[in-house]
Amino acid sequence: MAMYALGLLVLQEEISYEKTQVKQVAYADDLKGAGKISDLKKWWALVKENGPTIGYTPNATKSILIVKPEHYENGVRLFSGSGIIVTKDGQRHLGAVIGTEEFKAKYVGEKVSEWVKEVCVLSGMAKTEPHAVYSAFTHGLQHRWSFVKRTIPGISLLLRPFGKNPSEKPSYQHCWNLIHHRDNVGSC
Repeated sequence: MAMYALGLLVLQEEISYEKTQVKQVAYADDLKGAGKISDLKKWWALVKENGPTIGYTPNATKSILIVKPEHYENGVRLFSGSGIIVTKDGQRHLGAVIGTEEFKAKYVGEKVSEWVKEVCVLSGMAKTEPHAVYSAFTHGLQHRWSFVKRTIPGISLLLRPFGKNPSEKPSYQHCWNLIHHRDNVGSC
């Protein structure tokens, strides 16, 4: 892995901001770039040209170009035939989300629905195994909630199923209230 990381440094030098005007970051074997669509096209060409020589094989079918709605047609035109997916809505990124407010609301809404179902499962277990439920909540569910709250700004209204006051953070008490007042959960 260390040799791969050194090779990736060589690639990053070839596609640097000074050469491409694209802000970029590498995480493990993933490259991210942000900038103007025309600059991203040049950046992608350099990645495809220089990547394989150091062992980095870019995969266009796993690459997603997120553009503002007004630039969507230009993005589709410039990247047609490349295999890159072009979207104006958004995409999940390292557990968070990048894109429109509507996409963010949909993504967080799906997460909240999952969590409510998980709380419902815990509620069934709480009657006979309260300590196990407490442990599952504090060491599992709560951390997933915290991660989403930290990485996706402005979602307090989307967390309403967890409490009457949308600015309150989901806590053990919210979970316990949902467990003991099943009518608040809805379809449990």
